[in-house]
Amino acid sequence: MAKENYISLKGQLRGDVRFVTDPDTGEITSAMFPLYVLRRNIWDRAGNLSPKFDRPIILTSDKEIIRAVKELKKYDIVEVKGSFRTKMSSRHKVCEACGETTTVDAPIQLINPSFVGAVVTNIQNNTEGLNYLLNVAEISNIAKVIGRVCCPTDSITMAETENGVPYCRYQLAVNRKIYVADSDGEEDHADYPVVISYGDIAYDDHDVLQQNALVYLDGYIHVIQQERTTICPHCGATIPYKTASMTLSPYSMEYLRDFKDDVLESTHMVDEPREDEPLHDSDKE
Repeated sequence: MAKENYISLKGQLRGDVRFVTDPDTGEITSAMFPLYVLRRNIWDRAGNLSPKFDRPIILTSDKEIIRAVKELKKYDIVEVKGSFRTKMSSRHKVCEACGETTTVDAPIQLINPSFVGAVVTNIQNNTEGLNYLLNVAEISNIAKVIGRVCCPTDSITMAETENGVPYCRYQLAVNRKIYVADSDGEEDHADYPVVISYGDIAYDDHDVLQQNALVYLDGYIHVIQQERTTICPHCGATIPYKTASMTLSPYSMEYLRDFKDDVLESTHMVDEPREDEPLHDSDKE
């Protein structure tokens, strides 16, 4: 299968970088930070300024990139090149009913960077950062992947948002082009992003896609805040918790192979999602 998993971001660092240190050697083993980026259409249908933010998480254990990350300062405009990464993670949650701690295993989504660097360092606050990002919104949040639909065909779901916007949800398997240092053995060679398409593309996705269909997605990273629950294994109570899921949303799709309808034009373009697209906590300033 062709390999394409390309993420290009230009955004603002609005908090401190989190470094993890080896307790025995004192060496920094990883660095993680969220980056505030903009989707490319910053105007609503009425012509009013309406920027939509997303906050992808950048995580690296590469020593050279860690050195570059250490040079970053709060409010810097930062450029990141890398790939979309999925992995399993464990979280510890305390049950309010019994006070016991339980472990929740769940997939997380990250950006594995191949390059990190500050491009503007004289920014003094978030407002100055926003003004800069408004001028580069076209290139602030770019995602390009080739992948196969890996979920069952009947799991390619179609629904509407609260504002009545149609959307389609499914999952891709995307082969890696580069080795990831903390990957889980030889079998861990692919990533599995969830795709949420809107409008006309959503209709086409639902009608055309099936399990194992090969597609090319040209779009952006979309971070969605979600509320989830787990059951306490000690007392059976429900434990609520919040999580941020990083998904992909297309500006355009190409249906390359193994889809349902060979008559459909292989490339479908759609306008940038408008003001009636669902808004999440990460969407607005």
